[in-house]
Amino acid sequence: MCEGPSAISGPIPPDPTLFPEYYKRPSSGKIETVRLTSARSTPRPRIGANAAHILERGQRGVVGDLLKLEGVALNPSPAKPKPAVRDFGKENVRKLREIQRRFRELEAQREHAKPAPVKALWISPKYQDVSSRVMAQLQMHVRGHTVDFVSHNAHAAGKTNLRRSQSLQNLRDKPPPSAVKGKVPQYLEQRKLQWKKEEDERRRNTPDPSVPAGHTQMSERERQETLRSLKDSRSLVSELLSLPIKADTLSVRSRRAQLDQRLSEVEEAIKIFSRDKVYVKVDS
Repeated sequence: MCEGPSAISGPIPPDPTLFPEYYKRPSSGKIETVRLTSARSTPRPRIGANAAHILERGQRGVVGDLLKLEGVALNPSPAKPKPAVRDFGKENVRKLREIQRRFRELEAQREHAKPAPVKALWISPKYQDVSSRVMAQLQMHVRGHTVDFVSHNAHAAGKTNLRRSQSLQNLRDKPPPSAVKGKVPQYLEQRKLQWKKEEDERRRNTPDPSVPAGHTQMSERERQETLRSLKDSRSLVSELLSLPIKADTLSVRSRRAQLDQRLSEVEEAIKIFSRDKVYVKVDS
């Protein structure tokens, strides 16, 4: 009789009834693979017996200590962290916005704290002298007696003033017109004088189109004075007459020529200044 499952492999399979636990078909191939793998014996170590001292020296020696220093600073004095760079521009903008927000909140609180203005009710001037009937009734009920409307109305009718229409009242209050029929009002006379002054001023300031370019008209007073002075220049005539007739020297002839030229100029000037208008050239 066989003591265990057969280790001989051949074309004829062994009888599964002899060892049903051994030849039991697994439900999953993966589970069977894991079971067989775990059932194997522990593999032999890859390090030989002669290398055990090398492993121990690597784990407990200087190399092991260096491997354990991973993440540990070798410098006993740790470096000081660098200060963070501050953006003062952004901080100032943030502070300004915060101040503005607080100011707006304070303004809103002040606006809410102010009492709301009450709009006055419009009252027609037509009913200024009319007494309130509701108030009178309330006062009478408070006093404890009923209202006698007949006597109340009769009493109120005697105190009511007769009110006329607004148009008649305006005509009565309006002062009578100050104008008299057939006479020009005073304000129109004043207006006419003002217009006349303005027209005269405009005419004086308006340049004369007959005046030549670069000239100005001489005033009447200056023209008369110049003409009078020219007519009074008789000394030239007397001097011309006093010259000797028979003398024919060079000096006498030159003096006579000068006097003749001067007299002709005076006569020409008298003709010019005898006109109604005299224009004088403006010095540029």
